[in-house]
Amino acid sequence: IIEDKVFCVHGGLSPTIKTIDDVLLFLTLDKIIDRRQEVPHDGSMCDLMWSDPDEISGWGLSPRGAGYLFGGDVVEEFNRSNSLTLICRAHQLIMEGYR
Repeated sequence: IIEDKVFCVHGGLSPTIKTIDDVLLFLTLDKIIDRRQEVPHDGSMCDLMWSDPDEISGWGLSPRGAGYLFGGDVVEEFNRSNSLTLICRAHQLIMEGYR
């Protein structure tokens, strides 16, 4: 989280994570678990790593076989619920620089 307004994540959002507190709880619990392993093919960690935004409404299946596709409405709800203004992702190259 940057200045309480920007959520930085490798991949994207997860239908099981509604708030930043959910992410923090997940990370806290994950410290108890050995994280030196392959990213699972499902679950919150997988979603944070591999989910992608798409021109859809709601949630969709990802063609990657891991994570989800999520629409602008999901982003708007997540941002509103968490008082955020932006989600910054690192997973996909955007030719325009940002989107």
